[in-house]
Amino acid sequence: MPAAGGTLLANFAALLAGRQARITIMTWIMWLAITFSYYSFFVWIPGLLVQNGMSITKSFAYSIAIYCAQIPGYFSAAYFNERIGRQATIASYMLLGGVSALGLAFAQSDQQIMAAGIFLSLFMNGTYAGVYAYTAEVFPTPVRTTGAGLASAIGRIGAIVSPILVGYLYPSFGFAGVFGVTTTVLLLGAVTVVLMGVPTRGRSLEEIAAGEVA
Repeated sequence: MPAAGGTLLANFAALLAGRQARITIMTWIMWLAITFSYYSFFVWIPGLLVQNGMSITKSFAYSIAIYCAQIPGYFSAAYFNERIGRQATIASYMLLGGVSALGLAFAQSDQQIMAAGIFLSLFMNGTYAGVYAYTAEVFPTPVRTTGAGLASAIGRIGAIVSPILVGYLYPSFGFAGVFGVTTTVLLLGAVTVVLMGVPTRGRSLEEIAAGEVA
């Protein structure tokens, strides 16, 4: 059973104790996968479009259209969070994001690049709508803040690593290499949430915590 909230070290120990360890590791992988993919895409997309043959003006126009897809991404995920649950929404949006990244890797025209980019933007940002709610729900009250904060911090490792990795991959492997990696990371994240996560829809926080302790 997770220890009562206390010192920071005690909270860390509680996060990795018993069955709670599975949930904690799941949130780390979930945050790492989505944050890695998000920053590998949004930091580099204008430059990648230029490298793919677009003019700077055209690449920024395409980028704006892609960024605007974030809005329906959040709203659609907010809807599905309540309809099918956070766990299912996160896994589904990661899976669909991976498919979109794969489409981007093999796009042959500017129109295909924009369409795949719009869908990737929609699903990746939609994933965050579930991730924030889900992360808070799967930790017991005494360690909820520590658990959520640590998971988010682990995710920032992906934010640091991904732009560097994209800069390394693109010269050798091009679009296919960059978004092939994004696809793989998103699919691993989706599988982790399905296999290691817990359903929270329609359950109180106390019931979720008690279920993991039992």
